[in-house]
Amino acid sequence: MANAIETTQERATTVVQENTEIQKTEMSKAEIIRTGIRLGVDYGQTLSCYAADEVGRACGTCDSCRLRLRGFAEAGVEDPTRYRK
Repeated sequence: MANAIETTQERATTVVQENTEIQKTEMSKAEIIRTGIRLGVDYGQTLSCYAADEVGRACGTCDSCRLRLRGFAEAGVEDPTRYRK
């Protein structure tokens, strides 16, 4: 279990580092998602919503949710986020 946590933390650190580069290169959300997948990011463990409920389900309507949904759709990848609607 500790190794899995360390691996997830290492991947998250890599994504943060890559995100810094992404901001410099202005990659699209779809490109960011594809990069995360290439790096092994478990997007099911991430949440972008500004108004998630008490059990961690995203609203699906805030700006962040809409951007995330569009990015996954444009990347051709199913968004593993749990949405209320």
